[in-house]
Amino acid sequence: MALIFDRAGVNHRFCALAIGAAGLALTTFGAHSARAETRGYAVSWFYMAAESQPDDCPEGTNPLSDVMVKQFLVDMGKTPAEITELFKDYPNNLYGALYMRGKRDGKPVNVYSNPTSVPDPNIKTAKGHVAFGFNLDSKEGPNDFVDPQTNERGVDDMLYRAVGCFITQRASGGTRATWPAIEWDMTRDQMPAWVIEISGIERDANGKVKDGDVKVGFYRATSPVTRNAAGDPQADMSFAVDTNPRTQNLVHATMRNGTLTTDPFEFYLLQDPFGVAEYHFKQAKVRLTLNDDGSAKGVLGGYEPWLPIYHSFALGGSTNELNLSVNTPGIYYALKKLADAYPDASGQNQFISASYMIEAVPAFVSHPNADKTSMNVGPVRLAQVRQ
Repeated sequence: MALIFDRAGVNHRFCALAIGAAGLALTTFGAHSARAETRGYAVSWFYMAAESQPDDCPEGTNPLSDVMVKQFLVDMGKTPAEITELFKDYPNNLYGALYMRGKRDGKPVNVYSNPTSVPDPNIKTAKGHVAFGFNLDSKEGPNDFVDPQTNERGVDDMLYRAVGCFITQRASGGTRATWPAIEWDMTRDQMPAWVIEISGIERDANGKVKDGDVKVGFYRATSPVTRNAAGDPQADMSFAVDTNPRTQNLVHATMRNGTLTTDPFEFYLLQDPFGVAEYHFKQAKVRLTLNDDGSAKGVLGGYEPWLPIYHSFALGGSTNELNLSVNTPGIYYALKKLADAYPDASGQNQFISASYMIEAVPAFVSHPNADKTSMNVGPVRLAQVRQ
């Protein structure tokens, strides 16, 4: 029987084992004081970070779908009369027409499954130097960014360069870009929730969170979030952690002034096939601020395989191109060119630096197979640290 603690570390299951379990607390992840708290959160939003600047697309943003699609049709050999006819019921007449615009051996092929079946359109990519994230490679180069919150230099986020000049991928001032927000929002009603657990939090005599070492767990739950009347994830719901070790990540972090920053680690979580089916980051780091209202917000940065990112755009086919004004093969070529880590045998980088925003609401997190300890962390794998 596992003991369950709320985000303030209070035990809500009374049993004869409680006293003995409390005595084991000091053996878990180091000797924390008896006042150490464990806080739980449910991730309410997870989306591609964007801090778009007025001048980061100096040649302008990529064309909207009506302009872009006309060029597609011209490239397909459509006559002006045929294009006019297709545009009479725009975009409905175009959904089917755009799929087979690729060519292999002179024959039409599905361009979304075969992005190299059309020439590289050389989409416009972001040229600015402001982005959320981290200096992942401990270098500072001409393509790097400065984080607007921490002023850290050398921030690596080539994913934003690749897609940052599509209008539906742009945002600033802490807002969410249109498509990344829609993508997450449409999946979370059926996908198991992501939950975060922070253990080892200590407070001073005034109730302020102390600086020091904490442990952070990122897990997949067994059930989705519940929405409140406003349509947002409801706070203070209970979640059981999925015991699959592939969906559990635990890492050391340092707390400073209410904000924790993790050590580099390897992050892996399943999402939903509608978006990015799985997230796998090498050399990941997380910066998370614990707010007074119980919520949390921060950024995750790391190196992510770029091909699954392409798949998340390609799976929507012409629907995405027509409604999001994105050039899907163009995204493939841009991701491939801007990928900046982990080359294969041919020298082609397989991972691209990326940053994502995390927003979370307070939640109760339980571990079904947890040891009977007040830390309530259970048997999880220690995330592989990649320096």
